[in-house]
Order: sequence, then structure tokens, then C-alpha cells
Amino acid sequence: MVSSRISKPGALLRAASLSLALALSGAGASAQDAPAQTNLVEPSYATALIRDVLAAVNHGNWTGNYTVLRDYAAPEFAQANDPTRLAGLFTDVRAERLDLLPVMTTDPVMVDTQLSQSARELRLTGYFPLEPRHVSFDLVFGLEGRRWLLLGISVGAFDAIEKP
Repeated sequence: MVSSRISKPGALLRAASLSLALALSGAGASAQDAPAQTNLVEPSYATALIRDVLAAVNHGNWTGNYTVLRDYAAPEFAQANDPTRLAGLFTDVRAERLDLLPVMTTDPVMVDTQLSQSARELRLTGYFPLEPRHVSFDLVFGLEGRRWLLLGISVGAFDAIEKP
């Protein structure tokens, strides 16, 4: 079902609305696979999964070496995305000098959580409310054994949402 699930990193969230125009091949769990539910995984575990992936992205952004991100992901992701391709896809995020370290100490705002009917794919979408720019994420994981491995990713930044 999954061949290559990576989008060119960019802001998924604009202002207060979510524009899930995720350019993933096979874009995660489909509407028929994903019941509209929230809190499908324990929130602290979901946060740990998100931070774990974003730490690997951050290291890749600062070093230009995305080998760890690729090797840490699911085999389908690794086959479709060599480190050179990943470096090209994260060019905009690197050019922005987006520092993802603050996501390690900030709680994410979860916009959507989807679990496929088979409970083998999990999609976590949201953002970290940082200043001066929020960090958005849209991550798709596949369950292999007892681990959730990365299948798809989109990361970006957008201007902070003004509080009413």
C-alpha cells in the first residue's frame, strides 16, 4: 500500500486553519480506513513519537545528513527515500534555518489523530505553538512488530496564531 510517503516539507498549517494538502503518495489512512476519533494512542506516547522523528529531522537539517532519519523509518520509506533525496526534500526547511530543538520541551497541539481500521497505520497531525513561528507536522507511522515506524512526513513552520 505504501510506496513513497513523503511530501516536500512546507507549512501544512496556515493561520488558524489546517490545509491538509499533503502530497504523499497514498497519503496515509484514507477516510474509509480512518474512523474520526481522537486520543487513539496515549497522548504522552504520541508526543514521544513526534519528538523522536523531529529530533532526527533536526539532526539531518543541521548536518545535511539524513541517513539516520532514513534508517530509522520503515523499510518502504528507506527504499523510496535515499539520504540525497531527503536532503533535497528538506531544502526549504534547512534554508529557513528552522530549529526543531524547542519541540523537545513544548507540548504539541494535536489537530487530528487517525488510526486505520486494521490498527496498523497511525497518522498524527498538529503543531508546536512556538514563537515566533509554530512548527507543523503531519506524520504517518506503520506498526511493525511492537514499534511504530515512519512511513510519511511533512514538517514546516507558519506564523504564530494570534490568541483571541
